[in-house]
Amino acid sequence: MNKNHHTKAFNSVVAWSLITGYLCLGFIPNLDAVDKIAPQWLAMSILNLSSLIFLYANRSFFFLSVSSILNSYLSITYILFIIWAFFSFFYSINPTEVVVNITRQVNVLVMFLVMSIFLFSLPKKIQLISWVIIIILGIEVYAVILDAQGMIKSVGFISSSELKGVTANRNITAFSIAMKIPFILFLLEISKKKYLITLLSSLILLSIICLSMIQSRASFIALGLILLSYTLKSFYFFYRERMLKHLYKLFFFIIPLFLALVINQAYLSNKGADAISRAATISLSTVDGSVNQRLRYYQDVLTHFKSNPFFGVGLGNWKLKSIEYDSKDIEGYVVPYHAHSDFIQLGAELGILGFILYLGIFLWALYFGFKIIRFSNITVTEKIFVYLILVALGVYSIDANLNFPIARPQVLVVWAPILALITSYYQMHQSKIQKIKKSSFNIFILFALLGIIPSIYVNNKVFESLKGQMFLLQDFNSNQYNLPLNKIDDIVPDIPNITVTTIPINSVKARYYFNAKKYDKAIDLIDKGIPANPYLFYSEILKSQIFEQQGKLDSAKVYAKKAFYGLPNNDLHSSRYLNLISQTRDKKALENAFELLTFKNKPNNWKNFLIIASNLYRPGDEYLIEKAEIARIIFKGDQEFEALYRKISLGQENVNSAINFSNKGLEYFN
Repeated sequence: MNKNHHTKAFNSVVAWSLITGYLCLGFIPNLDAVDKIAPQWLAMSILNLSSLIFLYANRSFFFLSVSSILNSYLSITYILFIIWAFFSFFYSINPTEVVVNITRQVNVLVMFLVMSIFLFSLPKKIQLISWVIIIILGIEVYAVILDAQGMIKSVGFISSSELKGVTANRNITAFSIAMKIPFILFLLEISKKKYLITLLSSLILLSIICLSMIQSRASFIALGLILLSYTLKSFYFFYRERMLKHLYKLFFFIIPLFLALVINQAYLSNKGADAISRAATISLSTVDGSVNQRLRYYQDVLTHFKSNPFFGVGLGNWKLKSIEYDSKDIEGYVVPYHAHSDFIQLGAELGILGFILYLGIFLWALYFGFKIIRFSNITVTEKIFVYLILVALGVYSIDANLNFPIARPQVLVVWAPILALITSYYQMHQSKIQKIKKSSFNIFILFALLGIIPSIYVNNKVFESLKGQMFLLQDFNSNQYNLPLNKIDDIVPDIPNITVTTIPINSVKARYYFNAKKYDKAIDLIDKGIPANPYLFYSEILKSQIFEQQGKLDSAKVYAKKAFYGLPNNDLHSSRYLNLISQTRDKKALENAFELLTFKNKPNNWKNFLIIASNLYRPGDEYLIEKAEIARIIFKGDQEFEALYRKISLGQENVNSAINFSNKGLEYFN
C-alpha cells in the first residue's frame, strides 16, 4: 500500500512537471532563429516524446486514462482531422510545407492527448492547473509592464505595436493574457482568504492594464466576452439562490476593469496607449485598413473555396495560393501569410471535410461542456470551473476567427489543457470509460511515437533553417552579399524549401551566384526554387536580371513580363519590365501594361510610363497626350507631370525652343 502511494505520488509529480513544461513553452526565446516558434515547436516535440516514454513506463497507472480519452468523440475527431491533413501532401502546391505543418499539428494532437490522460488521473487538477497558469500569467504581465516602463523612460511614450512581452508579437501576448483571466476568476470563486483575493484581483487589474497598453482590438472583444459571461454566471446564481454574495463576486472583475480604465485614461493615454479611443475604432467599416484587409483575405478564401470545395491547396499552403488572389494589392514581397481565420484557412487548405473536422473539435468541446454543466453530478465548484474554461475557449475562438493561433505554440499550450480538462471531465462523469485491450494501448504508443520521432527531426531541421535564414534574409533585405559563396550551399537544410516570408530558399541562394557571375549555377537553383512558390515571381525577376547580364534581352523580357503580370504592384517588377520594354522599344507591350501599371496611381509608375512612352511615340500623339492629361489631373500641381505633358504634346525640341525664346524675351524686356 505504501509502495503504491509513493508510486502514485511520483507519477503525479512527473505528470505535473510535464504539464508545467508544456505551459512554459512560450518562454523559450528565439535562440538565434528568425522566429521563436521554431525552438518552441522543437521543445514541444521533445516534451511529447518524454511524455510518451513516461506513459509507457507507467502504463498500468495510466491504462484507464488512455482507454477513456482515446474513446472520446473529440479525440477521434481530432485524430481524423490529422489523418485528413496528412493526405493533403499528395495534392498540395508545396508538399514540403505539408511536412513542416503536419509535424506541428501532430505535436499539438499528442500534447492534447497526453494532457487529457494526465489530467484524467490527477487529483485536485482544477486548483493546481489554475495556479500554474496564474503564475505564468504573472510572469507575462511583468514582462509587458517592464517593456512599457522601458519605452516611457527611453522615448517618453508607449509603442503598442512593439509591446510584446515574452512573445513575438502583440496579438499573441494579448490573447495569451486574455485566455488566462477566466482561471483567475475561478480562483477568486474558491478563495476565502483576503490576501489571496487581493492578490488575484490585483493580477486581473494588471492584466487589463497590459491589454489596454497593447491595444489589440480583438483582445478588447475577448475582454467583453469574459465580462458578459461572468456577469451572466453571477446573476444566474443570484437568481437561483437569492444571495448577494454572488453579485459581490462580480465586482472582483468589474472593479479591476474600472480601475484599469481610470489608470489608462489618467496616465497611459498621454503616453500613446488610449484604450477607449482604440476600442472606439472597432467596427466592420471597410474604411478601416485592418478590417478592409481581413475582409479582403476572407473573400479570397471563400472565392477559392467555392471553386475547390473538396480538396484544398494542402496544409500550410494557403500562404502560397493567397498570393495569386491578392496579387494586385501586394507591395514588395510582403504576402498575406495567413487568412486571419484558422477555420476558413483550413477550409481553403483541406477542403470542406478538413473544415468540418476542425470545427468539430470545438463543437464537441462545447457539447461536452454543456452536458457536464447541465447533467453531471459533479460539484457546483467544478461546474463553475468548466463554465469558465469554456469562456477561455471562447476567447481562443475569437483569436482563431481574427488571427492565426494555430501557428502559435504560446497560445496552443493553453488551448490544449482547456480541451483536455473538458474531455477528461466528460469521459469521467458521463460513464464514457471503456475497456481497451493491452495491444490497443501499445498501438497508441507506437503510432504516437511514429508521429513524434520524425517530427523531432523535421522541427530540428526547421530550427536550423530559421537560424540560417537570419543571415540570408538580412542580406536579402539590405541587398548585400555578406555571406561567402562557400557557405551558401550548407547555410540551411532542405526543410523547409521557402523562407518565413515564402521566398524560395534556392532562389535566395541563387542571388549570390548571380552576383559572382556564376550564371549557370544561379539558373539551376532558380529552376529548383520556382515550384516551391510559383506565385511570388522573385525567381523570375532574378532570372530576367541574369539574362539581361548575358545580353539576352528577349528572354529577359519574357521573365520580367511574368513577374510584372504576376505581382504588378511590386516596384521592382514594374521598373524592370518597363526598362526592358524601353530597351526593346516594344510599344505594344507598353500599351498592354498600362492598366496594371497605373491602377494604384503610383506617381513613379505614371512617370516611368510617360517617360518611356515619350521616347517611343512622336510628339503630339493623341493616345499619349490623353494619358499625360489624366496624369496632370491626378497629380495636380506636380511640376514633373506638367513638364512631361509639355514634352509629350509639343516635343522636347519645341519645349527647349520655347524656353530659349522666353529667356531671350525676358532679356530684351529687362
